[in-house]
Amino acid sequence: MTKQQNNKALMFTIVLITFMQMPQFAIMPATNLIATEVFPNLSLPVVQAAMALPGLVAVPAGVAVAMLVRYGLASKKGMTVFGLSLLVLTGLVALALHTQFWQLCLMNILVGIAIGIFVPNAQSIMFDNFDEKTRQLMSGATFSSMNGGGLIMSLITGWLTTIVWYGGHLQMLIAIPIVIVAIVVIPKDRKTRSDDGGGGERTRLPVTVYYFTLLIVVFMIIYNVATVNISTHLENEGGYGSSVAGFATAFLMVGGVAAGFVFPKLSQVLRDHLFTVSFVILAIGFSLMNLFPASLPVTFAATFICGTTMSLLVPRCIFNVSNLTDPSNSATATMLVCCIAPGAGHFLSPVIITNLTLALGGESTRYRFQFTAFVCLALAVVLFVYDLLRGKALNNKG
Repeated sequence: MTKQQNNKALMFTIVLITFMQMPQFAIMPATNLIATEVFPNLSLPVVQAAMALPGLVAVPAGVAVAMLVRYGLASKKGMTVFGLSLLVLTGLVALALHTQFWQLCLMNILVGIAIGIFVPNAQSIMFDNFDEKTRQLMSGATFSSMNGGGLIMSLITGWLTTIVWYGGHLQMLIAIPIVIVAIVVIPKDRKTRSDDGGGGERTRLPVTVYYFTLLIVVFMIIYNVATVNISTHLENEGGYGSSVAGFATAFLMVGGVAAGFVFPKLSQVLRDHLFTVSFVILAIGFSLMNLFPASLPVTFAATFICGTTMSLLVPRCIFNVSNLTDPSNSATATMLVCCIAPGAGHFLSPVIITNLTLALGGESTRYRFQFTAFVCLALAVVLFVYDLLRGKALNNKG
């Protein structure tokens, strides 16, 4: 194939891989079913924490693999294929082991390790092989694919959990053909100056990379209030089961797919003001969930609104980071923004928000959503002021 054909094949493969990037969200619609019917002896926060294990486990897995890649002990291609293979293993485990709570934890741990391994390395491959214009375009495309995958899997989960509660985990088996494509298409890692004996030092990450990492952590803590609580909210307010929760989660993903298509244009126009806009949009979505708890159409619209922010704020952060890295440090950078940040936020969301709102307002999910909406507005103000001050500082430097 020509270089152009190879690039197109690689672009397609990376987009295909991101289709499997949200397996932790696909299993969330079963949370209330697991807490009330499968393991009723356990409290809701305990079950929520177990369902959030992928986010926790992804962090050390991502750190370990990033170090292996950074020092030449593993390749980005090899780790991408291995991580996707672990998703397949999760599906096989679900077939054999699904009667005890520790087995649920095992499945979620495998999902977390897989995410920590293949997600940052696939993004790093994108950083290394494409120019700035293509990276901005692919940032939107990959998040549309990611949300599209989450959408399809959450819909199937809503249906499968009416048959077997571990149906969401069985879906990991669809990674089998993606593993094969990744093996065939992904090229060998690009060499860095240290790899080829040029004597150059590996580039240190700019401090700004850590700012974008922290921003994603905070965003994911807030965003996951929707994914973690939607099934409980629908059960408490309308008596709806896991299948309806699956549809609500699907609307969350539809919002992400739609926003992914318009991200390149919005990113060019709004630049980092997308951060402020994203938190305002989240505040609107959470407020609607509180104000109209018994209305399914409004709830679905609210989840759609919240879902758009996933394909606005996070890809803008990742795109910014891609402009600050080179092949010698891209594995570490993507580990931070694609693994540690979303993983930590995913795990900390129920730990912080659920327990805090339980203490302040009891078990009401309406209170939880409205409290989070106010937090979003406060963060929007802080980010708006920060962006203005940073812009003035840059202008003064110029």
